[in-house]
Amino acid sequence: MANDTRREERDIFSAYLAKHRLKRSEQREAILEAFLRSERHLSIDDLLALAQKRRPEVGRTTVYRTLKLLQAAGLATELVLQGETRFEREHNRRHHDHFICKACGAIFEFSSDEIERIQDEVAAELGFVIEGHRHQIFGRCRDCVSRRPARRAG
Repeated sequence: MANDTRREERDIFSAYLAKHRLKRSEQREAILEAFLRSERHLSIDDLLALAQKRRPEVGRTTVYRTLKLLQAAGLATELVLQGETRFEREHNRRHHDHFICKACGAIFEFSSDEIERIQDEVAAELGFVIEGHRHQIFGRCRDCVSRRPARRAG
């Protein structure tokens, strides 16, 4: 199933490049493969490191430009989290929201039909048409909470 999805995403990217008369290159292919194989929310530097494992000559600018093409093709979405831009796969993904740890930067995805229902109800009451949203909740993850020194009474 994952291979079928990646194949479909590769085909979408190829079609996007062809439609816009953009060339395929080994560097773009390395970036695409690294992006599609990752299950994480990647920064440009994360993706650069992954792509360079396959093609050491890949540069940061090429990663940035390729990510913009992936976004335009509907394969990636950009998240700005605590001032840092991250990218995640978008194609055929169920809507989800994020818990973001302010201490270590870990990102946890979650979906809640109840939250979505409440949003829809409030929007309907306001006569508001939702075209999309991002729900980001900031705090500390379990590991960071357990590492926090205990407060002294005083």
